Amino acid sequence: MTGKLKAAILLFLMAVVLAASFIAYRHKMANTREALLEKAEQQAAEGSYAEAVRLIDKALSSEEDGSGSEEALRLKKAQYLQESGDTEAALSEAMHVVKNTKEGDPEFDEAWERIVSICTQEEEYGKLATLLEGSGVESIKSRYYNYLVYDPVFRDPPGTYEEILELYIESQGVGAVFYTIDGSEPTEKSNLYGGPITLRPGIYTVKAFFINRYGLKSSTVTGTYRITSN
Repeated sequence: MTGKLKAAILLFLMAVVLAASFIAYRHKMANTREALLEKAEQQAAEGSYAEAVRLIDKALSSEEDGSGSEEALRLKKAQYLQESGDTEAALSEAMHVVKNTKEGDPEFDEAWERIVSICTQEEEYGKLATLLEGSGVESIKSRYYNYLVYDPVFRDPPGTYEEILELYIESQGVGAVFYTIDGSEPTEKSNLYGGPITLRPGIYTVKAFFINRYGLKSSTVTGTYRITSN
């Protein structure tokens, strides 16, 4: 074999190695979380949510470097699942983020926004109230308090009073209070509270409940008042 032939073969082999290395590099760069997320966003913009979710799953399993924390990727997945109509899976992803982040983290707040969005979209207000109450996080409960339901409170405690009593019933959130004063169980056809209830001499068993704008009812609270004034 001549020297020129050897040199040609060596150059060819080097070219093959360089080409293979370039292809491997391109493949690696195409499979970083950043690249996969960009592809997923493109697919979602075209309405291909199933493909977008598949790409997010691939990014979650990728060990390549790139931007996009697991929580941020799961929130994207939850978004695409919700937009595709799979709200159950979307809620599961959002709850996963809540459990793996903490109050004050941007992903924690965004996950709760997604949860509220999903539940209100499906009009599952009872489920949302349960999740919020079960969170144990006062800042979240305060932010979304209109979805919660609280028992009404009698401003004056039950007992005996020696003068006519103007009884106020206090409540939290947007909704209405219904009440009775004869001990019967209140319903939505009972008295609608709109101001203080005048209790004149006599004995009254006041019962009341609160119902919020989403149809969720509180427990019924009861108080017995004895007014002795002439």
